[in-house]
Amino acid sequence: MAVRLLIADDHAVVRAGVRSMTADTEIEIVAEASDGNEAFGLASQHNLDLVLLDVRMPGADGITCLGRLRTEMPNLPVLMFSAYDNPTYIARAVALGALGYVVKTAGKEELLSAIRRAAAGE
Repeated sequence: MAVRLLIADDHAVVRAGVRSMTADTEIEIVAEASDGNEAFGLASQHNLDLVLLDVRMPGADGITCLGRLRTEMPNLPVLMFSAYDNPTYIARAVALGALGYVVKTAGKEELLSAIRRAAAGE
């Protein structure tokens, strides 16, 4: 079963890296966003299985976007993705309803596994 994914990260190279990691898998990147406002708009336009959401982005950050997604699309799974292994960010993300938190130093298999688990609601 395909996993329809939205990637939200302000760095194009990170989005390209995730796209490369998911190539030849069941994970289909259907949209990309560079900030939280764009991510929220795209999430409402696409039939998604998961949002991979960076914590810190210019404009509306990932935590703000996560709060909006939980309010407007409470059944849409969100996996946080960050360069910051910060306990405060992790606690806020989990408190707002993120299914998980993956640091950008994670390897390919760890990221793919987290995407699959979060899309399955785990």
